[in-house]
Amino acid sequence: MILLVSADRYAALHQWLQELLSSQATDSEIKLFDLSGELNLDLSEFTASNNCVVQGFDHANILARLWKQLNPHANEWWQLLDIARKQSTELPPLPGIEDLTRLIFFSEALDNSSADTLLIAILPTPLHALKILAMAQQGPALIDQLLEPLLNWWDTTRQTLSAVEKILRLYLPSSQQLRLNGTWKDRLHLLQSTISDRNNHHFTLILDGKNYKPEQLMNRLSIAGMHRAIPHVLVVEEASTAANVEIENECQNGPIIINKSIAIPDLDQNVKATEENKKKELIEEWNAEGLYVKIFLPGVSKAGLNIQQIDKIIHLIFNGYCRSIALPTEFGAKQCERAQMAEGWLNLWFNHD
Repeated sequence: MILLVSADRYAALHQWLQELLSSQATDSEIKLFDLSGELNLDLSEFTASNNCVVQGFDHANILARLWKQLNPHANEWWQLLDIARKQSTELPPLPGIEDLTRLIFFSEALDNSSADTLLIAILPTPLHALKILAMAQQGPALIDQLLEPLLNWWDTTRQTLSAVEKILRLYLPSSQQLRLNGTWKDRLHLLQSTISDRNNHHFTLILDGKNYKPEQLMNRLSIAGMHRAIPHVLVVEEASTAANVEIENECQNGPIIINKSIAIPDLDQNVKATEENKKKELIEEWNAEGLYVKIFLPGVSKAGLNIQQIDKIIHLIFNGYCRSIALPTEFGAKQCERAQMAEGWLNLWFNHD
């Protein structure tokens, strides 16, 4: 079982962990990974009685290890870029590199854990957590759609420049040194399948509702849908009555449980989930025969939603966020002709011509 949790407040996160770990048998194998990067969780008081291993995310350490692994294989590239003798600490801080190492850290945790292990991942605060979960789902696609074509282009260009290479006595390295090996790809695919399929994990999102108006909380909820990171359980602490009513109405027909206080998942129920219950966890429902799709987007209003279709990709744009959805092959090149928002679900119909 894989549990994910993100919270606005440290106290709420601490309470959730305390209740969860105290409910487990002392002989249960538990691995707790703190992906927040803050390394400030004091878990000793309730991990001492459990067979619980705690490991924190250390960006600098993972980057150094990756650099050491890559260096022998890509040495010719590093020499060309004049960085072969540099240490990982001397590398420029590339945008997004810390989130990438965070996902590598988590994918290794998944790969090295047995099916019987209870794996708990403490994510950063909600907005950051949702972006990371979206990135995790796109990992393999980023490789297939961006890196591979780029490397293929380089190989073609390198052949074209072969004459120049000889004249100038240059050596242009092959792209093979930069291609990910099977282990890395397998881990990224494991991470993608774990996060994309809600039956493969359980995600609890804990929001502080005390200082937010109903429309602000609805906007925060919409960000989860726009990142395809719908929590199984949404806890909104100290929200107003109006906010609670609005959120419950928006989510009442969706695959999400709304709580006003800290609640831990029923692990036995999740393990025994039936096929019927698994269908209830779906956040997208595709009907190829009727050329119709339902997408759960709580908090998203039709007035603010911009829907664009480019070829076989549907782009949903709302409040500065864009979510792209590839049409299944069964839909062919059908065009979306009608849209409707109802009770948190976006309904799209495609033409039959």
